[in-house]
Amino acid sequence: MADISLIREEINNIDDKLIELLAKRKELYKNIAQFKFTQGKPIKDTERETMHLEHLIAKANTQGLSADFISTIYKTIFEHSCALQQSYMLSLIATNAPTSPQVKVAFLGEQGTYSYLATYKYFKNIASKIIEKNCTSFNEIIASVENNEVDYALLPIENSSSGCINEVYDLLQDTTSKIIGELTYPVEHCLLAKDNYDLANIEAICAHPQPISQCSNFIHQNLPNVKLIPCSSSSEALQKVKSLDNANIVAIGCKEAGELYGLKPIAGNIANQKANTTRFIVISNSPVSVPKDITAKTSITFTTENKPGALVNVLKLFSEHNINIVKLQSRPRSPLDQNHGLWAETFYADLIANTATPQLTNVFSKLKMVTGSVKVLGCYPQNVEI
Repeated sequence: MADISLIREEINNIDDKLIELLAKRKELYKNIAQFKFTQGKPIKDTERETMHLEHLIAKANTQGLSADFISTIYKTIFEHSCALQQSYMLSLIATNAPTSPQVKVAFLGEQGTYSYLATYKYFKNIASKIIEKNCTSFNEIIASVENNEVDYALLPIENSSSGCINEVYDLLQDTTSKIIGELTYPVEHCLLAKDNYDLANIEAICAHPQPISQCSNFIHQNLPNVKLIPCSSSSEALQKVKSLDNANIVAIGCKEAGELYGLKPIAGNIANQKANTTRFIVISNSPVSVPKDITAKTSITFTTENKPGALVNVLKLFSEHNINIVKLQSRPRSPLDQNHGLWAETFYADLIANTATPQLTNVFSKLKMVTGSVKVLGCYPQNVEI
């Protein structure tokens, strides 16, 4: 009888080779995605998958392997390949210039802000091409795009804990730039300090007002008497704590950002809402065209009369055309809009629909009859990590 350890070693060697082959297979997805992108082909080719699976099952049958076994394995592989292709294709859509040697991106703050981390998550396939423009305000970010100083910019638009970032919504009413993408970034706020020590020693907290608001319960319960030092960004807060010669002053930020500044977490996951995420939008002067086999989101603003039933008439149109509204936010009229009075209410809406479809084109034509104005802020792939 063979030694079981030798049999297991042989199985391990086969498994190692399978992993190596799967890795080689995975590396080909970029070539496939690039071809489909340039040729305008859909990501999922059901006919080709079916034919290839039938071939594999037939071959496996000659080796004594069941059809169900092979079908289960390869359907998983096919799904993973499609996901990888979609991820890469979206990066090509988002950048509009996959062969460009450099990509200029604006975001709030310096190295270590959530905007910084989200930027490198969104553009991870072209991270080495990024030239950063660090901004101190949302106005500066949008102006950088409109003036063609940068190719793209990231803006936080809402947080699952503290809600909508109204300043960004208001700026979107007037910008000429378009939303070309979005992503959600998990936020785990920590107290970051130069050294590990007792919370009782803390004298002050440096943080952007948003994290202060999002961590208000922890601060009230554990540090009710500390001084709060508002900063323009999380990176400014981290930099301030790093530069101060005072170990009793800490910052609020995430662990990954703290590492960039040599700070250690002394209390983790301190936000009021533990499952805390921030949604970012990506803007550019060049709108994108979303393939029909990728779920698209369209963001718009529209105005309604200040009278009962005005908003209902708008929502009814979307319902009748089976278009899902996943976000509806009321905002004050833009000060640049001279048409106050009759059309007194402004709304921001996110729709799960593609502007290239007759369905949405038809709705927009009818919206003109029940709104004062409609502005398309952008049509882009729905919340996919690229």
